[in-house]
Amino acid sequence: MAKIRIKNIGKVIALIMRVIGATLRFEVQDHAGAFNHARPGWIWAFWHNRMFVIPYIHDQWFAHIPGAILSSPSGDGQIIADVCATFGFEAARGSSSKPMKGLSALIMMADKVKEGRDVGITPDGPRGPKYQLQPGIIKLGQLTGGTIVPVRVLYSHALRFKTWDEFMLPLPFSKVTMIFEPTMVVPRKMTEEEFEEQRLKLQQVLEVAA
Repeated sequence: MAKIRIKNIGKVIALIMRVIGATLRFEVQDHAGAFNHARPGWIWAFWHNRMFVIPYIHDQWFAHIPGAILSSPSGDGQIIADVCATFGFEAARGSSSKPMKGLSALIMMADKVKEGRDVGITPDGPRGPKYQLQPGIIKLGQLTGGTIVPVRVLYSHALRFKTWDEFMLPLPFSKVTMIFEPTMVVPRKMTEEEFEEQRLKLQQVLEVAA
């Protein structure tokens, strides 16, 4: 059966995000210097099921830094792209399951990093497995020399959906803890073993939020 798409659903979801976001109580632990106004754009790494608040907090706290996000070429990816557009993010469309499209998206995202944008990556997306960090973000860091910041998002109360990632929707008036972990820069030249070490390093930092 065909999926029913609501016209302008991206704008509707963005409005919901703003309404819920305005009720949330945020606690920030900044171990990365995220609020340093002189900092360049970073590569943000956060789990797919914690993405709900990311566009909202970037719009509230970091609107002076232009943003970009990677989304899949699927219908759901289009909705994510539409939502993020209302928060000032450009979208690169690609799929980790389709190498050519994934390579094209990686090149587009590399351009965004070099432009000085904050780039958002869900390294276990777009289809999982949940909390399994795929190599694309490490390749992006290696290609650009860009700074990766692991962003952990913790909700005091949230709904969990029955999706592959168990997507989490914070309940209104919940407490949201945003933890910007120390940044990492991936070396341009690495052996396969060194590449895997970098992947595991980022995986282990983000796993604390699982």
